[in-house]
Amino acid sequence: MNMFTCSKSYSDIPFAHRQPHHSGQCSFIHGHNWSFRFTFGCQELDESGFVVDFSNLRFIRDWLMENLDHAFLHNLDDAVSQKMVDQFREAFRPYPLESCSAEGIAQHVFHSIEPLLKEHHGERVFLVALEVCEDDKNAAKYRKVPSSSGGPSG
Repeated sequence: MNMFTCSKSYSDIPFAHRQPHHSGQCSFIHGHNWSFRFTFGCQELDESGFVVDFSNLRFIRDWLMENLDHAFLHNLDDAVSQKMVDQFREAFRPYPLESCSAEGIAQHVFHSIEPLLKEHHGERVFLVALEVCEDDKNAAKYRKVPSSSGGPSG
């Protein structure tokens, strides 16, 4: 499949997480300034010659700020974090998800933004990949593998 791509980044979104299954320091609550780099694709450019008009992606920034800004991400199976959140709810902005590793966050955000992209831009534009960076040192990327029919897989 031939396609055009472009990327849009959102940087310096602070939130904390805890890796309950990690054997080292990451098992403690800690935070980072996170960045997200979305890669969009299409097979045909719009009338302006764009994959997507960056000025029409405000809904992504809004979602990131509403859900992740100053949040505490924790795994759904993390009983210790859930106990803290339950006991001290006013001190946390909890955001439970399957896995709060950078890889898990990339997958979760990808699948959260994908339907919003379709809602705002239809079927012409699709999400190709999402890279998540912890501070400016570590990164993880999630991408869909194209289906054999030539379009993005569902």
